[in-house]
Amino acid sequence: MTLGIIDVGTNSIHLLIGVVTLQGGFHVILKERDMTRLGEGGLRRGMLTRAAMDRAIRILKRYASTLRHSGVDHVEAVATSAARGARNGRTFVRRVRERTKIPLRVITGREEARLTYLGIYQAHNFRHPVSIVTFGGGSAQVICGSGFKMGYAASVPLGGARLKQMFFQNDPPLPEEVVALQRHVQRVWRPVVKEARRHRWAQAFGASATVGQVMLAARVRAGKRLPNAPEELSITQPQLKKLIDWLCHADARARIQEAELDPRREDLVLGVAIALQAWMTGCGIRTLRFTPGSIREGLVVDFLIRHYERRIRKVENPLMQLLAMQELDGMRLSVRRGRPVRVVRRLR
Repeated sequence: MTLGIIDVGTNSIHLLIGVVTLQGGFHVILKERDMTRLGEGGLRRGMLTRAAMDRAIRILKRYASTLRHSGVDHVEAVATSAARGARNGRTFVRRVRERTKIPLRVITGREEARLTYLGIYQAHNFRHPVSIVTFGGGSAQVICGSGFKMGYAASVPLGGARLKQMFFQNDPPLPEEVVALQRHVQRVWRPVVKEARRHRWAQAFGASATVGQVMLAARVRAGKRLPNAPEELSITQPQLKKLIDWLCHADARARIQEAELDPRREDLVLGVAIALQAWMTGCGIRTLRFTPGSIREGLVVDFLIRHYERRIRKVENPLMQLLAMQELDGMRLSVRRGRPVRVVRRLR
């Protein structure tokens, strides 16, 4: 069968289409991303603007056409922080369903964290307990887990776009804007850090595109060679502090030209860097490593498990049901070993 995944985030909308194999795998045939900035102008007051909703719906109409022409059998579509925190979030979801027929639903912060953990875990065969922090446009997720088991999860409103709208009105930001942001993130992190520190972990990871941009910018500013693969990225507390000190005095041109930041998200990096610094300091994390994986891969893994469970319930013959259960257990074991989702890039 062919599966379609749509992730409606605060900054971007992602489309993922792939084929579910008989062995419980998933081979990607199409990936698309559009920067729609659904939360632009609305995160601070908790209302999505009409212009932002119209931008998102235009993209989703195109995605709906792509899904039809690709012969997709099933669609999993979720909206995260921007729609979740907006008073008119339900209105946006209703408009999407009416105009595109995409079965969009808003997920909770904890569900977003759970799916993110699934997506990261399938891409990285963790052998020891880990701590993961990931930043989107509207929120940040913290997950502590061991193997396939997620021990602690939290979602907090510390996304890059949200922090920018709340605190930065100038470019470069004024010193008082930076101080206000630092105090805010420390206050928001305090109960999360307290709870997370009750869990032990052997390694700490950071995920998401903006975290990757922070790590890349630190290497560029230090004159270090860029890694061959994203998994080789990492950042220490001193490196992060040095980058933040520079970002506090850099305007958009400098961030793009001197730190080689992505022009589509260069304005979000300082807020995320400061929030990341507060997280690392509070948890005593000396070095944070980058890990691939996202909510989209998590949606795939979650669907695969549910799909196999539904198949088993339909089997009437006890012997065949036993064989199907063994097949599901084998697929779950593959998930635990980080094997179920094989991202095969589409050949152009």
